[in-house]
Amino acid sequence: MIGRAPHHVLVLVALLAFAAGCGGDDEPDNPPPLPDLTVPRETAPPPSTATSPETDTSPTETTPSAPVPVTPTIPDSPENDTPPPTDTPAQRFEQFCNENPGACG
Repeated sequence: MIGRAPHHVLVLVALLAFAAGCGGDDEPDNPPPLPDLTVPRETAPPPSTATSPETDTSPTETTPSAPVPVTPTIPDSPENDTPPPTDTPAQRFEQFCNENPGACG
């Protein structure tokens, strides 16, 4: 066994290397206490009792508009084919299907 260290010497060297890596630092065991943090609160300005001359509180005149007629929507179906808006993907799809009836089921 010349040239080979005995097994117990290798174990001792490994233990010494491990022990050298543990502890031995200058840092304290307990970290310092954290400071108390506070968040400033904003307070709303006091309400103004004076009225400014730029503020106009008089009622405004409105003209009644005619109500928009509501038409009942009937779902798009083969019996009620509603064309899609022009130059939209849906319109291009319908055009493709009309030109290629076998491609669209």
